[in-house]
Amino acid sequence: MRPLLYSEVEAKIHQVGWQRTGDEIKYYKNNLGHNGHQYFSLTWTFQFPHDRDTCYFAHCYPYTYSNLQDYLAAISRDPVRSKICKIRILCHSLARNIVYVLTITSPSESGKEGKRKAAVILTARVHPGETNSSWIMKGFLDYILGNSSDARLLRDTFVFKVVPMLNPDGVIVGNYRCSLAGQDLNRNYTSELKEFFPSIWYTRNMIRR
Repeated sequence: MRPLLYSEVEAKIHQVGWQRTGDEIKYYKNNLGHNGHQYFSLTWTFQFPHDRDTCYFAHCYPYTYSNLQDYLAAISRDPVRSKICKIRILCHSLARNIVYVLTITSPSESGKEGKRKAAVILTARVHPGETNSSWIMKGFLDYILGNSSDARLLRDTFVFKVVPMLNPDGVIVGNYRCSLAGQDLNRNYTSELKEFFPSIWYTRNMIRR
């Protein structure tokens, strides 16, 4: 959990991107609170490497909406992976960004009607600031679309429905927990407000089907 640093000068001179940094890292309960909730502080020491530099800090390696689009584009161009992973539009967000859904399974043999497979549903990034969930999702997709015998067995046995980024608007504008409507989507799975929570509404309907 060391903080991450991105230095524009380091990136320009040495082609160094995000890297772990910081010393004397402490996370502790402080003396502040609100409505019975205790606040915490994160502190660390750091020596900036260059003068006249622009630096950014993060708690986990960033993963942007553009990163997701690039990753999905690479899958669609791959002659092998594109046959077992169909990329579709689940819906559009409030800001009209695409919410993608992936269907991953072994294609049925030509002319044969295979038995109905059980479905496995996976979603990520309902909270925009939790970028680690996108990296975990990428790891899962790398694995399930791979050529190992276990991955092939899983694809033969199940249909995987994957929504890799439930809250693209929040990711794009830099929210930590909320959607563009200012709401935590994790608290609205029972909501019928389709126009306010489209990704949740369509995901829930997909699961019901």
